[in-house]
Amino acid sequence: MKLLVTGGCGFISSNFIRYVLKNHGDFKIINLDKLTYAGNLENLIDVPKTYDNRYKFIRGDICDAQLVDKILREYQIEAIANFA
Repeated sequence: MKLLVTGGCGFISSNFIRYVLKNHGDFKIINLDKLTYAGNLENLIDVPKTYDNRYKFIRGDICDAQLVDKILREYQIEAIANFA
């Protein structure tokens, strides 16, 4: 399963990402976050090292329709979890 998580650097969403990667070995996660006041990359500092080939961070805004469309097509996203 290829999952797009929007707003993935927040407290709840970062724990969601960690949970999914730990418990679902077949999942790949693309994390799209604008990194505003609520998003902090340090919430996921361990994730790229632990799940290197199953996790990718992209800095961007979900209001950018072209970016979201590109991510959906390029990574063949099957589901979206919106925390943004």
